[in-house]
Amino acid sequence: MNLRLQLKDGTRRRSLVFILIPLVLSAYTHLWNPTGFPSIHTDEGHYLRKAISTEIGQGLQPQDRYRAPYFGQIFLAGIFSIIGFPNVETFGEKNPVEQLYLVPRVIMGVLAVFDTFLLYRITEYRYGRNVAIIASILFAVMPFTWMIRRIFLETIQLPFILTSILLILNLGRDRQLQSSSPSQLQSKPQKDAELPGQLQKNQHQQQLEQTQKHTYQGEYTKLTLIISGIFLGLAIFTKIPAFTIIPLGVIMVYMVTRKKKYAIVWLIPVLLVPMLWPIHATLSGDMNDWIDGVRYQVSRDRPLINTINTFFQIDPVLFILGMGGLVYSAIKKDYFLLLWTIPIFVFLQAIGYVSSFHLILLLPPFCIAGATMIEKIGNNIANVRLKNMLPYIRIAVIGIFGICSITMLITLNMNSTYYQALAFVLANLPDSNSNATAISPADKVTLIGNPQYFWIPEFVFNKTFDAKNFYSKTPFKTDKYLMIIDSGFVRILNGDNSSRLNLAYNATHNLARFEQNITGGTDINKYPFTNLRLSPETRFIELRSNY
Repeated sequence: MNLRLQLKDGTRRRSLVFILIPLVLSAYTHLWNPTGFPSIHTDEGHYLRKAISTEIGQGLQPQDRYRAPYFGQIFLAGIFSIIGFPNVETFGEKNPVEQLYLVPRVIMGVLAVFDTFLLYRITEYRYGRNVAIIASILFAVMPFTWMIRRIFLETIQLPFILTSILLILNLGRDRQLQSSSPSQLQSKPQKDAELPGQLQKNQHQQQLEQTQKHTYQGEYTKLTLIISGIFLGLAIFTKIPAFTIIPLGVIMVYMVTRKKKYAIVWLIPVLLVPMLWPIHATLSGDMNDWIDGVRYQVSRDRPLINTINTFFQIDPVLFILGMGGLVYSAIKKDYFLLLWTIPIFVFLQAIGYVSSFHLILLLPPFCIAGATMIEKIGNNIANVRLKNMLPYIRIAVIGIFGICSITMLITLNMNSTYYQALAFVLANLPDSNSNATAISPADKVTLIGNPQYFWIPEFVFNKTFDAKNFYSKTPFKTDKYLMIIDSGFVRILNGDNSSRLNLAYNATHNLARFEQNITGGTDINKYPFTNLRLSPETRFIELRSNY
C-alpha cells in the first residue's frame, strides 16, 4: 500500500515538473523586456485608445467606426479598472509613455502563459503527455510566437478559444471515465435467491440511482457546453475570425455526446454573444456604418499566400513542423487538427486581406501538429535505454534551440525613439481643463501623425488638441500644428509632393529629432533575425511645428 502511494506521489511530482517546464519558458519568452520588443504596432494604439475610452466612460466608439467587435476593449477596460490603470502618479521619474505600454504588454504576456497551460491540457487530453509537453514548449519558445506579445485582439481572444475547446475535451474525458468505472452496486445471487423481496427492492434502488445519475450527467453536460459556447462566443465578440472554430466545436460536441441537441445547446451562446455587436449598432442608429466597417475589413488586398510566405521566411522551423504535422494528421485521418486549421485557411483565403497577426489563430494547432510528428520520431529504436531517454532528448533540443533563437530577439530594445518622442510631445501640448472652450483659439494645436500617438495625450494626460491622421485630406482646424514625422509619414510625403500635407510640412521647423540604430548591422535575412521584418526598429522620429 505504501509503495503504491509512493509511486502515485512520484507520478504527480513528475507530471507537475513536466507542466512547469513550458510554463516557465513561456513566462520568460513573453514577459521579458515587454516594452523593448517587439516594436510598437499601429493597431496597439487603436486598441488601447478604445480600451481607455471605454474605461473612463466615453463610449465604445471613440473613432466612430465599426472595424472590430467590442469585447477586446471591454476586457482590457475591465482589467484596467481593477488594477487602477493608468495612474500616472506612480510613474515617478520614469518615461511615462514606456510605463503606459508596460502594463498592457505584461497583461498580454500573462495571457500567453495561460495559453501555454491551456494548450498543454488540450494536447494531453487528446494525444498524451509526451505530445503535450513538446507542443507547449514549441508554443512557448518558437520565435514566431512573439506575435502574441503585442496588444492584438488575436492575443486576447486566443485563451477564450482554447478554453472553449478544453471544456469540450474535458467533458468527453469525464464521460469516458464514468462509463468505464465499475458499478459500485454488486449483486448477491445467493442471498437474493433466498430473499426475493429484497432483490426487488435492490433493483428499484439501482434504477433510482441510475436515473439520478443520468439526470445529473445531463445537467452537467448542458452547463459545461453552455460555458464552452459562451467562451467561444466571447472570442468571436473579440474578433470575427474566431467563428472558424465552430465546425470543430460542433463535431467535437457531437462526438462526445452522440446527441444533436447538445450540439445545438453549445451553438446557441456561440451565435448569440457576438450578435450583441450588430444589435448595438442597430440600436445606436449606426447600422450603415457597421456595414461599411465590415466591408472595409474585407476590401483590402493582401492574399493569404503572401502572408504564408512571410511566415515561412521568418520562422521556417515552426512552419515546416506545423505543415508537416498537418500532412501527418491527414495521413492518420486525425480530424481534430484538420477541422481546426482548414476552416481558418479557407476563411483567410476568402477575405482577401491577411496580415501576419491573423495567423496567430494557427499557432496552437501548428504546435500540436508538429508535436505529434516529432513524438513519433525514433519510436522504433531497438535500444531500450535510448528509447526511454528519447522524450527528454526531444524536450532539451527543442527548448534549447527555441530559447537561444527567441532570446536574440526579445533582448532588443526597439522602441526608445518612440517613447522619447511621445514624451516630448506631451511636454509641448497645452493641458486641458474642465472648460475646454476657455482655451484661446490661438493656443489650440492640431497634432498630425499616426493615430497610435494620440491616445496617451488625449485620454491619459487630458491634453487639448485636434487629432489629424496623416492620411486625412481635410483642412486643419487650427492655425498652429505639430507634426510627428516617422518613416510612415515620410512615405506619404514622398507619395504626393503637391499635397496639402507637403505644403504644411514645408512651413514647419524642426523642434527635436530622436534616433536609434540598434539593428543597423543585423542581417534580417538570417534566422532568427528574419523576424525583424515584422518588427522593424523605429530608427527616427522628428517633431516639427509651425510655431
